Amino acid sequence: MRFLPRVGIVQSTPLFCSHSVMPDRLPESLPESEPALSIFLAAFEDGTLPKQRWTHAAHILTGACYVHVLGESAAIDRMRSRVSAYNLAVGGQNTPTSGYHETVTVLWIKLLAAFLREHPSLNRVAFSTMAVQHFASQRDLLRRFYDFDVVASIEARRTWTPPTLQPLP
Repeated sequence: MRFLPRVGIVQSTPLFCSHSVMPDRLPESLPESEPALSIFLAAFEDGTLPKQRWTHAAHILTGACYVHVLGESAAIDRMRSRVSAYNLAVGGQNTPTSGYHETVTVLWIKLLAAFLREHPSLNRVAFSTMAVQHFASQRDLLRRFYDFDVVASIEARRTWTPPTLQPLP
């Protein structure tokens, strides 16, 4: 049993149910309902989400859901472990030059947590949908915070590197 302080409930089931026990199939587009969102997250977490569905927008959606339910710190931990596991599940690797990237992940989770502070009354679906709408087109966002190619940096991939150009909100 786990107490979820953000929503004030005790939860005795896993945070995201396995989609194999849910009646609906994985939606073709990004989910916009609670059941579709649960199916999507379960597919990501158990490594069955098709690789082509793991887009920039899907990263944002997943991070937004984690931040909404878990809070910033636990969302970072969850995203770190699940992205690393997902990469392996779809045949990828987590190396010094590819796969999971600590700085990119932490930066995005911190930005999503700040965005949630601006919109605290939204439910999980509304918040994650709004986050995707707000951030999905901002693929160059890293350039606003870093004066170097953070994606190519082996050190930044391995460990959190705070922004060098401006502080996070």
